[in-house]
Amino acid sequence: MSAHKRVIGPPKGAAQAAQAARDVLGSRLRDDSDTGTPEDETAHTQVHTPHTSLTPVSGAGPRQRREPAGKTRKTYYLAADTVAALDEAVERIRSALGGRVDRHEAIGAIITAGAAQTDQIVAALRAELLRDLAPGEGGQ
Repeated sequence: MSAHKRVIGPPKGAAQAAQAARDVLGSRLRDDSDTGTPEDETAHTQVHTPHTSLTPVSGAGPRQRREPAGKTRKTYYLAADTVAALDEAVERIRSALGGRVDRHEAIGAIITAGAAQTDQIVAALRAELLRDLAPGEGGQ
Protein backbone atom coordinates (compact mmCIF):
# COMPACT_ATOMS: atom_id res chain seq x y z
CA MET A 1 0.00 0.00 0.00
CA SER A 2 1.12 3.48 -0.71
CA ALA A 3 1.62 5.99 2.07
CA HIS A 4 0.32 8.67 -0.28
CA LYS A 5 -3.34 9.56 0.33
CA ARG A 6 -5.32 10.40 -2.72
CA VAL A 7 -7.36 13.56 -2.22
CA ILE A 8 -10.66 13.50 -3.99
CA GLY A 9 -12.21 16.85 -4.71
CA PRO A 10 -15.81 17.69 -5.37
CA PRO A 11 -17.32 16.10 -8.46
CA LYS A 12 -17.11 18.03 -11.70
CA GLY A 13 -19.92 20.49 -11.94
CA ALA A 14 -20.56 20.52 -8.18
CA ALA A 15 -20.11 24.28 -7.98
CA GLN A 16 -22.56 24.83 -10.82
CA ALA A 17 -25.06 22.40 -9.25
CA ALA A 18 -24.76 24.17 -5.89
CA GLN A 19 -25.32 27.55 -7.55
CA ALA A 20 -28.35 26.20 -9.45
CA ALA A 21 -29.80 24.87 -6.17
CA ARG A 22 -29.26 28.26 -4.52
CA ASP A 23 -30.94 29.99 -7.48
CA VAL A 24 -33.97 27.68 -7.38
CA LEU A 25 -34.39 27.95 -3.62
CA GLY A 26 -33.85 31.69 -3.78
CA SER A 27 -36.57 32.07 -6.41
CA ARG A 28 -38.99 30.02 -4.29
CA LEU A 29 -38.29 32.09 -1.20
CA ARG A 30 -38.10 35.44 -2.97
CA ASP A 31 -40.51 38.09 -1.80
CA ASP A 32 -42.82 39.47 -4.50
CA SER A 33 -41.42 42.91 -3.78
CA ASP A 34 -37.94 41.81 -4.98
CA THR A 35 -36.76 43.64 -8.04
CA GLY A 36 -35.48 40.65 -10.01
CA THR A 37 -35.47 41.03 -13.76
CA PRO A 38 -38.16 39.29 -15.81
CA GLU A 39 -35.45 37.66 -17.93
CA ASP A 40 -34.24 35.76 -14.84
CA GLU A 41 -37.76 34.43 -14.22
CA THR A 42 -38.19 33.36 -17.86
CA ALA A 43 -34.84 31.58 -17.93
CA HIS A 44 -35.77 29.74 -14.75
CA THR A 45 -39.09 28.46 -16.08
CA GLN A 46 -37.52 27.34 -19.35
CA VAL A 47 -34.85 25.33 -17.55
CA HIS A 48 -37.23 23.65 -15.10
CA THR A 49 -40.17 22.33 -17.11
CA PRO A 50 -42.97 20.64 -15.16
CA HIS A 51 -43.24 16.87 -15.01
CA THR A 52 -46.05 15.74 -17.33
CA SER A 53 -47.88 13.67 -14.71
CA LEU A 54 -48.32 16.66 -12.41
CA THR A 55 -50.71 19.55 -12.77
CA PRO A 56 -50.43 22.94 -11.05
CA VAL A 57 -52.92 23.92 -8.40
CA SER A 58 -55.12 26.74 -9.62
CA GLY A 59 -55.55 29.75 -7.36
CA ALA A 60 -53.03 28.51 -4.81
CA GLY A 61 -51.41 31.94 -4.42
CA PRO A 62 -47.72 32.72 -4.65
CA ARG A 63 -46.60 29.28 -3.45
CA GLN A 64 -48.17 26.64 -5.66
CA ARG A 65 -48.25 22.95 -4.81
CA ARG A 66 -48.04 20.34 -7.55
CA GLU A 67 -50.63 17.58 -7.63
CA PRO A 68 -50.71 14.29 -9.52
CA ALA A 69 -52.86 14.52 -12.64
CA GLY A 70 -56.49 13.76 -11.94
CA LYS A 71 -56.11 14.31 -8.18
CA THR A 72 -57.23 17.22 -6.00
CA ARG A 73 -56.04 18.10 -2.52
CA LYS A 74 -58.73 19.27 -0.09
CA THR A 75 -58.65 20.01 3.63
CA TYR A 76 -61.59 19.25 5.89
CA TYR A 77 -61.83 19.82 9.63
CA LEU A 78 -63.47 16.84 11.31
CA ALA A 79 -64.29 15.81 14.85
CA ALA A 80 -61.58 13.70 16.46
CA ASP A 81 -63.91 10.70 16.82
CA THR A 82 -64.80 10.94 13.11
CA VAL A 83 -61.12 10.90 12.17
CA ALA A 84 -60.53 7.93 14.47
CA ALA A 85 -63.42 6.04 12.84
CA LEU A 86 -62.11 6.91 9.36
CA ASP A 87 -58.59 5.76 10.25
CA GLU A 88 -59.97 2.50 11.64
CA ALA A 89 -62.05 1.89 8.51
CA VAL A 90 -59.06 2.61 6.26
CA GLU A 91 -56.88 0.17 8.18
CA ARG A 92 -59.62 -2.50 8.07
CA ILE A 93 -59.88 -2.11 4.29
CA ARG A 94 -56.12 -2.22 3.80
CA SER A 95 -55.75 -5.21 6.11
CA ALA A 96 -58.58 -7.12 4.42
CA LEU A 97 -56.91 -6.56 1.05
CA GLY A 98 -53.43 -7.49 2.25
CA GLY A 99 -52.09 -3.95 2.05
CA ARG A 100 -52.55 -3.89 -1.73
CA VAL A 101 -54.64 -0.73 -1.54
CA ASP A 102 -53.05 2.63 -0.78
CA ARG A 103 -54.44 4.78 1.99
CA HIS A 104 -55.76 7.41 -0.42
CA GLU A 105 -57.58 4.69 -2.42
CA ALA A 106 -59.28 3.36 0.72
CA ILE A 107 -60.33 6.87 1.79
CA GLY A 108 -61.61 7.55 -1.73
CA ALA A 109 -63.70 4.37 -1.66
CA ILE A 110 -65.18 5.30 1.73
CA ILE A 111 -66.06 8.81 0.56
CA THR A 112 -67.53 7.51 -2.71
CA ALA A 113 -69.68 4.99 -0.82
CA GLY A 114 -70.86 7.76 1.51
CA ALA A 115 -71.64 10.09 -1.40
CA ALA A 116 -73.80 7.35 -2.93
CA GLN A 117 -75.90 7.42 0.27
CA THR A 118 -76.54 11.18 0.29
CA ASP A 119 -80.33 10.83 0.44
CA GLN A 120 -80.16 8.60 3.52
CA ILE A 121 -77.64 10.93 5.16
CA VAL A 122 -79.86 13.96 4.51
CA ALA A 123 -82.85 12.14 6.02
CA ALA A 124 -80.88 11.12 9.12
CA LEU A 125 -79.45 14.61 9.66
CA ARG A 126 -82.86 16.21 9.08
CA ALA A 127 -84.45 13.91 11.67
CA GLU A 128 -81.68 14.76 14.13
CA LEU A 129 -82.17 18.50 13.58
CA LEU A 130 -85.94 18.20 14.01
CA ARG A 131 -85.43 16.23 17.25
CA ASP A 132 -83.16 19.01 18.53
CA LEU A 133 -85.81 21.63 17.67
CA ALA A 134 -88.74 19.78 19.26
CA PRO A 135 -89.80 21.29 22.63
CA GLY A 136 -89.03 19.09 25.62
CA GLU A 137 -86.97 16.64 23.55
CA GLY A 138 -83.54 18.13 24.18
CA GLY A 139 -84.46 21.16 22.07
CA GLN A 140 -85.72 24.56 23.28
